[in-house]
Amino acid sequence: MKSHRLLATAAATMLALSLASCASFPTEGAERVDGPGSDAATPTAEAPETEATPEAGADDGLGDALGERDQFFVDQQQPLDGSALVAKTPEQTELVAQQRAYVESQGGTWNAEAETITLALALDACETSILNGHAVDLDVFRTHVTSSPLVSAVSGGDPGAIEGAVSIMVFGTGFICPDDAPQWEAAWSESGGVY
Repeated sequence: MKSHRLLATAAATMLALSLASCASFPTEGAERVDGPGSDAATPTAEAPETEATPEAGADDGLGDALGERDQFFVDQQQPLDGSALVAKTPEQTELVAQQRAYVESQGGTWNAEAETITLALALDACETSILNGHAVDLDVFRTHVTSSPLVSAVSGGDPGAIEGAVSIMVFGTGFICPDDAPQWEAAWSESGGVY
């Protein structure tokens, strides 16, 4: 959401240096599967609007999608004012714990910005799933990655940093919106790291 964009740039700068080699796990409890470019940096906080986001007044389904999205954000208990995100639900706590363990196992440093960015990337992808009727294909995936202010702020256009953000994003869907995660994983694999 727009409110998280305020935190994105500052968090991205700090985090890009501390998370230099993050990769994703496809789903909670699964073995690590390195994606198309598992060496990468990490993302920034917010849930941006994407080109795949429906326009207001488009049709009856839009109201349902917007209502579902609004309820999703209520259920996630995260602030929408641009302040730092901190894990609040059991799923968020497990995502952060696993991502932190991985980052630290790779010699990286975990901090509040890393937690904010990890959560924001996952929440952002799950919002995109909702607004696309839970139908994420290669086109939706690519549009999301190329239009995400989160990915852009962290990566500065660097392909390795983009891949790191995507890795964390896809990993996060396995916790935050697990029913949609297989679509994100399939699209990521199909993309071959080309966005």
